[in-house]
Amino acid sequence: MPQTESIFCETEAPQASRELAELRTSIDYEPPFEVVRRRVIDDFHDGRMTIDATVVIRIGDVEVTEAASGVGVVNAFDNALRKALLKHFPFLEAVRVTETYAHASGESTEAEVMSVKKFSDGRLNWTTLAKSTNLVEAGWLSLVDGYEWRIVQERIRQRRQISNPRLSRR
Repeated sequence: MPQTESIFCETEAPQASRELAELRTSIDYEPPFEVVRRRVIDDFHDGRMTIDATVVIRIGDVEVTEAASGVGVVNAFDNALRKALLKHFPFLEAVRVTETYAHASGESTEAEVMSVKKFSDGRLNWTTLAKSTNLVEAGWLSLVDGYEWRIVQERIRQRRQISNPRLSRR
């Protein structure tokens, strides 16, 4: 049987994921939030699927816990994470995942999964990519990266505005 290799294995990480990977190698990089824990409950209740997620994040010294439901695991995580983040980063209100997809590279249920998320806030558009042998983990990581990248971009914009107010519209 001929060996086939997915084109996704050779795909270069999207810009947002590349920028975050580079930032995370810096000694002085402090992520805007830390995921303390997350949990999802996938259940069948009253004749229908119900999916609930709980997310605990730390922002500075403050822990924030939020829960939400969703139409799928990643949607439930997105809803809970957004609720937690909006308390400290209200500019994220406009951020939405506009497209999401996953691709498994391999022939078994242990295959590596690549999760891609496209985001928009109506002004900026960015894409993240995460890999894991766990489908939910890959989706979660690409989701977290999307929000982290947007928060970092806002911090950069604010620093630029303080140092040069003429650049505040960028």
